[in-house]
Amino acid sequence: MRGKIVIDGGKKALTKKGYPIRISLTQEGKRKFIQTKYHTFKEHWDKDNALPLKNHPDYYNLLDYLQIKKLELRKVIAESKIRYMHLEEAVKILNNKSTGIFYDDAFILIKDLKRPYKVPLNSFNKYYPNYPYEAITKQTATDYMNTLIKTPVNGKPRSMNGVLSYMDSLTAIWNKLGKKNNPFSGVKPRAVPTKSKTLTEADLISMRDNMHLLKDKHLSIGSQVKYIKYLMLCFYLGGIDLVDLKNMRYDKHVVNGRIEFVRAKGGTNVQVNNIIPEQAKELLKDFDCKPYLVPLFKLNNYDGFIPNISRDLHKIQSILGLSKKPYSKSPRYTFINRAQNMLIDERCTKAIVGHSQKTTHSIYKDEFPQHIKDEAHLKIISF
Repeated sequence: MRGKIVIDGGKKALTKKGYPIRISLTQEGKRKFIQTKYHTFKEHWDKDNALPLKNHPDYYNLLDYLQIKKLELRKVIAESKIRYMHLEEAVKILNNKSTGIFYDDAFILIKDLKRPYKVPLNSFNKYYPNYPYEAITKQTATDYMNTLIKTPVNGKPRSMNGVLSYMDSLTAIWNKLGKKNNPFSGVKPRAVPTKSKTLTEADLISMRDNMHLLKDKHLSIGSQVKYIKYLMLCFYLGGIDLVDLKNMRYDKHVVNGRIEFVRAKGGTNVQVNNIIPEQAKELLKDFDCKPYLVPLFKLNNYDGFIPNISRDLHKIQSILGLSKKPYSKSPRYTFINRAQNMLIDERCTKAIVGHSQKTTHSIYKDEFPQHIKDEAHLKIISF
């Protein structure tokens, strides 16, 4: 069985909304088409990738829909190679008329979208293993949430914001899977204020000027000195996430003195294109691990890396006299809040840090000019 996303480009198929977008299935010379609710004009369509172009009036919704359908289509085709699957059965699956296992579908989705939802998904599956969609109700979601609240972590009460994050993640996964009647929607504890992770300018100066006071064990991945250099690089490069720095390569992400990449987190497919300032270039000279920028790529378990260095970060705070313990998110918090305090246009900051600007108004605006972004960027990291 084979399948693909196509548009019906015939003259008779043309409507005021454009040409119908369909899923084409073929098997043993027979073909079936599955109609979608979406249309497109040819000038709004990327034929090679079977995806809408950014000028499509319903770009974001259509992009999300087709990403899910492509996942479902690949799964159906893969299953048809293991066992015989009639075309009609495949059509029912792709029309969401047959049930499935929430965990199985969600796990495939997470791998494809590279979103940080593995922990909450595995947690839910631990309590409700391999539940089909129809077995997961509002009561199931509520019972799961209450179980999380009652279960301590490392002997301490679980953070309400941690529970909220889990429930939000499960809500987003269900929505991305395109299933109706989301049982996780609205099931969440009340959020509580969190401690600010923003570092002061005095903290940044101390981190920049006093690295020689920290221990350097000459490890291939990390030491107290390397931890601070990683965080300062994240700050200098535009408040990027540590996971993005981990995967960054000279041959793929450094182009004409700039870093260009799609954020690993957020799932919004936001492209980041930032200047590499001199402060970052100086720090990068300390690492010799090409084609990667830093040796974090050697980590086998990135999720376990941050908790493991927590004790060292406490020591770093004490040695450098920082106002607060630095966290992996501190560079991002600090960059964004410094921009706010400098009254830099929030849209410009969003463009630098890679936050989505999915508003109706933003559809009609061009992207920020590169030189304005760069001026703002350099101003934020200057101290």
